[in-house]
Amino acid sequence: MRDLTNLKTFIIDSNKPKEVDDAISLEFIEGNIKKLWIHISNPCKLFLIDSKIDIDARNRSSSLYLVDQYVPMLPYEIIDKANLNQNKISNTISASIIFNENGSINKYEIIEAKIKPKYQLTYEDAEEIIDLEPKEELEIIEIKNLLLKSINYRKTQGAIVFDMPNYKINIINGEVEINHIQKSISQFIVSESMILMGYVTSLYLFENNIATPYRTQKINCNATEILEKYKDSDIKFSILKQYMGKSYITTKPNKHESLGLTKYTQCTSPLRRYLDLIVQRQVYNKLTKVEQLNINKINEIIDLSKVKQLENNTIYKNDKLYFLNIFFDNENKTNYKIIFIKWINNKKSIALVYFPKYCLELLIVLFISIDTYTNKIYKVKYNKNDNFLLEFIH
Repeated sequence: MRDLTNLKTFIIDSNKPKEVDDAISLEFIEGNIKKLWIHISNPCKLFLIDSKIDIDARNRSSSLYLVDQYVPMLPYEIIDKANLNQNKISNTISASIIFNENGSINKYEIIEAKIKPKYQLTYEDAEEIIDLEPKEELEIIEIKNLLLKSINYRKTQGAIVFDMPNYKINIINGEVEINHIQKSISQFIVSESMILMGYVTSLYLFENNIATPYRTQKINCNATEILEKYKDSDIKFSILKQYMGKSYITTKPNKHESLGLTKYTQCTSPLRRYLDLIVQRQVYNKLTKVEQLNINKINEIIDLSKVKQLENNTIYKNDKLYFLNIFFDNENKTNYKIIFIKWINNKKSIALVYFPKYCLELLIVLFISIDTYTNKIYKVKYNKNDNFLLEFIH
């Protein structure tokens, strides 16, 4: 285990996060070389594979972040021990990366480490530092510059950066609200760090012939042409997603084209995603010279995870629908502007649409008496019903 407590380490996360499992540092080494460090909490040290804690986590597959409820994948006592916190010494799996001038990776290393984060910042805190560029926080500015180069390099390799606003359903003073979320530079920094961690981890496992759940995806379309055609549209990325191939989890490494990577695995959320925990366990076992899980065991876990995630997705869908029903019931507007994306089931009047006011892409029941066209705006009225989807009438 390497002692990295001397590094100026930053945690950047949302306000009051439940699971804090990643941090970043910058190390200056001789010759003005900059080494980026990405640190991921290591709960694998706290329980064994196939222990009760592990099996319970496997059966949950992931933590559930519902509108008014949080259901953790791991027990609270494990999360409390494994969470990264300001001034707390924590065990991590850490990767160092040295970049080429064009943003590609020159060399990397993955180690078991201990860290002591100096700063615990919200995205807003980090954004302010990035905007003001104080000399005292040179590291975070240099990290930003390195990671923007990395993003630009991945774009040259075919990566698509989905720079689109999102939404979050909140309950404020007992009222359901839909709030816009516009991705900031600080969020891009964290996101790019996590993508890079997944990439170098996939390289490490592949080079050491260790079975892992890789994520692969083919784009299957001319993304540049589609984005250019709809460049002024609010739904250009929604349209693109209709043409792109789906992402798959498999033990066979292959390209993840929308990330612009030759191979990729997710490993940065071991406290809230079971497959990430398994990837980390494979790395940890290699570093500590413990036998890895074999490919058959990994495939069994992948198959179970797919089933469990379908169940979790249904829970998320029903939870969102419940609160959106309350929101539209209470708002009681005369009409809403939607942008039509496509019919999912024309016979049952199920459509995929976008509400620009709320940055909300949603499946709805849509009764409309005129022809529908992708990217065309329609005015609709909310119709309260007991359907399994929200219902609107033109």
